[in-house]
Amino acid sequence: MRWKSSTTWEMNRIMKKLCTEIARGDIYPCMICTVEMDFTCHMYACPECYRVFDYECIREWAVKSTQKSISNTWKCPNCYFEKREVPLKNRQTCWCGKTVHPEANPLDPNSCGQTCDAPICVHGCSRTCHLGPHPTCMRMVESKCLCGKQSKEVFCSEASEHRESFRCKERCGLLLPCGIHECQQECHAGLCGECPENIDNEVKCYCGSSLKNSIFCKDVVIQGRSQDESQQKWIGAFPCETMRTVEYSCGQHSFTESCIAPPTLNNKVACPFSPKFLKTCPCGRNPLGEMNTTRLNCTDPIPTCDSVCGKRLKCGKHYCPFQCHTGACMQDCVCLDKVNCSCHAKSFLVPCKFNERAKCGTKCESLMSCRRHRCIERCCEGRSLASKREKKVFLTRDKLDESLVEAQHICLKQCNLKLKCGRHFCQRKCHPGSCPPCLESDSNDLVCPCGKTVVPAPVRCGTSLPRCLHPCIKTLQGPLECGHPPMPHPCHPLNEACPSCTAPVFKKCKCGKNDKVRTLCFQNNVSCGRVCGKKLPSCSHTCQRTCHEDGDCQLECKQVCGAIKPACGHRCRFKCHPGAPCPDGPCSANITITCPCERRTAVVPCGAHTGEGPVIERTLSCTDECEIARRHAELMEAFGIKGEESQEQDKLENFETLAEKVSTFQELMLPFSEASISIYAKQITWCNQIEGILKRLIDDKSKSSLHFKPMRPPQRHFIHELAQAYSLYCESQDQEPKRSCFVKKTANSANPSLSLQEALPLYQLFKASQKERKLKELERSTTTRLFNYSVNEDALNLPVAKVNGLLVEEVFPGVDEKAIEIQFQEILKHTLLKEPRYTRLSSGDILICTENYEQASVNVESDINRIVGHLNLFAKDHFLAEVVKPCQVAQVLESQVSASSNPDVD
Repeated sequence: MRWKSSTTWEMNRIMKKLCTEIARGDIYPCMICTVEMDFTCHMYACPECYRVFDYECIREWAVKSTQKSISNTWKCPNCYFEKREVPLKNRQTCWCGKTVHPEANPLDPNSCGQTCDAPICVHGCSRTCHLGPHPTCMRMVESKCLCGKQSKEVFCSEASEHRESFRCKERCGLLLPCGIHECQQECHAGLCGECPENIDNEVKCYCGSSLKNSIFCKDVVIQGRSQDESQQKWIGAFPCETMRTVEYSCGQHSFTESCIAPPTLNNKVACPFSPKFLKTCPCGRNPLGEMNTTRLNCTDPIPTCDSVCGKRLKCGKHYCPFQCHTGACMQDCVCLDKVNCSCHAKSFLVPCKFNERAKCGTKCESLMSCRRHRCIERCCEGRSLASKREKKVFLTRDKLDESLVEAQHICLKQCNLKLKCGRHFCQRKCHPGSCPPCLESDSNDLVCPCGKTVVPAPVRCGTSLPRCLHPCIKTLQGPLECGHPPMPHPCHPLNEACPSCTAPVFKKCKCGKNDKVRTLCFQNNVSCGRVCGKKLPSCSHTCQRTCHEDGDCQLECKQVCGAIKPACGHRCRFKCHPGAPCPDGPCSANITITCPCERRTAVVPCGAHTGEGPVIERTLSCTDECEIARRHAELMEAFGIKGEESQEQDKLENFETLAEKVSTFQELMLPFSEASISIYAKQITWCNQIEGILKRLIDDKSKSSLHFKPMRPPQRHFIHELAQAYSLYCESQDQEPKRSCFVKKTANSANPSLSLQEALPLYQLFKASQKERKLKELERSTTTRLFNYSVNEDALNLPVAKVNGLLVEEVFPGVDEKAIEIQFQEILKHTLLKEPRYTRLSSGDILICTENYEQASVNVESDINRIVGHLNLFAKDHFLAEVVKPCQVAQVLESQVSASSNPDVD
């Protein structure tokens, strides 16, 4: 709010009310922090609108605003008055500024109580330190009239406001600049000005050739006395436009002269061409005495030399290029200057006398300030500045600043873009950035159809009516045309129809098969959803259209013919062709053919037609993969993987057979690397998951790549090895610890001939055979030396063990003693339980002990106690049993015998 137009009484009343509200402490808020101010607050008042703010708030506002402003100014939050000075930190003052950190004043907040004394006039403000504008000074001062001859007393405020002084209506009487006449004006301010008087006497010009009967006094300019050849003297008052011809003293040459005082007389000026004065050639480089030419009179020709004239021309930049000559040099300089065109794109040679900027034909094409149009001027002066501006990097806030654009590229067209309201157009000059919001408004209220929701005028353009929560007025006007009551719905605009009647009713379907189809009232197109099924008149098929009206069956049959072909027994797959035989072309039905080993299969078209039978070969040829699969089958048969015999003799025979057939891992011809199979043997469950993921990728035709989650380096190494078996492209991406594997299909990607589960037994038997071969080679290359030594028989009499066996309890279903023996034999062969027996008890538990368990020593007991914990965990991890514990074999057998003799006892 501004107070410039308010009266003094009204301003005082408003300021007094404002101070009263601040003194109360619960009414007047700070516009920035919105906290109510009281008389203890530190205050700052805007010098333009006198709105009071908290001092710290307005200082923070000013600091942030100046940092964001290019001009380092800030604006008042209330009246937007622009100011450059920022309030100092911890320097809050009273209203008059005399006291820093004023004490809290509950009667007059932020007032120091001293006289304001603001310099509004020579006397100063007489009020106590106050908020708001200063009152007018009512002291009486002496004021003189405009000419200063008379004076009277007026209020100081009237004198200090530079009001026009009064006129005394007396004649001025001051001497005018002419020094002859006096000023005839009434009392006035300032200088009297030029003399307005007119001289009616006859007046001559300086040279005496012109006369005037009258002249204004202000036009008279006296330069001196004039005299002609007849010794007549006069004082010229003005210059005329006549050019006089004056002869030199020689009488042969002359010169022209304008009207000056005094005028030059004839035969008084020495001739410059006289031999007495002219001593050199016209260019002044060579003396005439050195040129072997004698001049006796001024009319004798002046000899010239062979040098260039070289006199400075009127342009001041060039020199006369002609050979030494008499007379004046060329008037208009025609020397060529190399000048750049206005846009600095090209340079031209231009005669000096033209004195104009050259223009080229290059089109500017620079962006204008609006960032929409381009400059279409040719040889634009701002083109070089625009190219520099476009290369410079601006801040985001500076990109829309038109003051940074050169003046030649300020777009002066009208914007005329449609505003966001969609109805009005932008009236601003073409500008960068988005257009301002539409400021048009309507003087009519915006009312909803029911009249209960109203937006009062003026309504700004683009204002939409808020959602009316009252019911639509049509819901109160009775039932609809169908007889149902209208559905309850909220009020809506008139251009939107009320929702249709949704009452549930029964109607007859279009085909007439169902008389009671449950539907909504407004729906007229009712269908039962059944297929028509009527026989078509043109063929043997039936109409496949869903429930439709009578007579709307399909006119053209679009079904497959389906007739059986006599050549191959397949059905005709062409479109229905009523009245015409089936086309006698190769049969396109797919058939499956295999290779002789029945490993490869392929789906191919039948190709048979009448009279010739099938034309496609019925078998496929075997490939290298078939040979590899056959070899794997032979190896598996030789290794006895599929048999149930597991005796040691059979294993030895399998090892010997394997040793005869393969000696290296490569000869196994497995699709997997040795590293991947080794990892699979240790982590079967996890590896099976990865193998399943890759198999699904190969089988899914819609996917071409796969991205695994981040993994550790050993896991990524297994994926890389396994991807080679599937002919997949695999790479590791990202940095640790987020490094992961990316897998993509290639043209050769396919499932391997064997799975990891099938390849593992082959690899294990191969490793066992290699180990057995190395042991035999070691025995053949080892020499045993025997020594005779005596044995202390007392040392051999060790105590009998209390624990001499192992008992496997809670055996999982499907696990027998044979499976337990296969899994435990590698662990027990390193203990003193030599050649253990695995016995299945009647309770389902499995007993493990040696044949002579009664003679087991304490060393056997020590081995059992040391290894029983590992066996317990091993059985759980391999899903063999829940518990493995040490036992006394005799006690276990006795308990089994007693349990079998008393079958009725639980």
